[in-house]
Amino acid sequence: MNYLDKTLEWSNTRTLLTFFFVTLVSLIFFGGIGLSFVSSTYGVTSPQGMRWIQFSISLGLFLMPPLFFAQIASNNPSKFLNLVFLPTYNSTIYSRKNAAQTPPLWHTYVCLVLVCFGAFFAVDLLAQLSQSVVPDLNYFQKIKAQEEEVRQALGVLLKDTSLSALAGNFVVMVLVPALGEELFFRGILQKLFQRNFRFRFAVIATSICFALAHQQPLSFIPLFFMGVLLSYTKHWTGSIWAAILLHSINNGFALFSSYAAGGELQYESTLDISWSIAGLIPLVAGMYWLRKISKEHMTKQR
Repeated sequence: MNYLDKTLEWSNTRTLLTFFFVTLVSLIFFGGIGLSFVSSTYGVTSPQGMRWIQFSISLGLFLMPPLFFAQIASNNPSKFLNLVFLPTYNSTIYSRKNAAQTPPLWHTYVCLVLVCFGAFFAVDLLAQLSQSVVPDLNYFQKIKAQEEEVRQALGVLLKDTSLSALAGNFVVMVLVPALGEELFFRGILQKLFQRNFRFRFAVIATSICFALAHQQPLSFIPLFFMGVLLSYTKHWTGSIWAAILLHSINNGFALFSSYAAGGELQYESTLDISWSIAGLIPLVAGMYWLRKISKEHMTKQR
């Protein structure tokens, strides 16, 4: 059976409305089930209740809509979402005629390790710069207060350092968000943007939406950077699994660092800025190498 992508025949309005409708129904269904279950079982203010609510919202808003939409829009949902083996430059879909000899797979994985390691320092550096340029105005003080409320809510989940709580938080704060957000933003949203705009604009637009969705205005710059990095990682490898992997490691580092600190959420940098700058070296090296592999062995994705 030939691969079929129905969105290529649909109008932009139909495609967007279909995805919006699927997302809305999914959020109402899974969010409603989660809220009803928590209200009758744990209570919405308990750590267990907050964990279940976060899980149901992430499931309904980010994870399930791309999966449902891919079923509607294609006869091969995995291919539609780029849920293909990592990397894909060995496949006939992406390989280029007369391309250079395919490098060992471990080259790509080393690149991803370098990118992931360097991304920690890049995000830390951008976070420091963002904090230093925020003006001391009432408007920004209110935003700081709002973000502090979010941190306190997360602190409720993190204060229990038992293994069962760690396992629950790992699912809710690492696995589900990484898988769901990548499928939603890089799997669907970026694909839709690319249908109408150049690739770079699609990456920027997707990354803006990704940063705004986190509802952390003071962290917009590092979140936007992560969005761009994840988009290019997916583009260069041809597989969304690369972005999911990097996203999971980034979230996992934040979670386990909080447990290492006794359940305290670490949101202020403790690194000297010179270390953050030096950490950009592996990031640049990994991105350059990954781009080089992609350019030599893969076609440009439309």
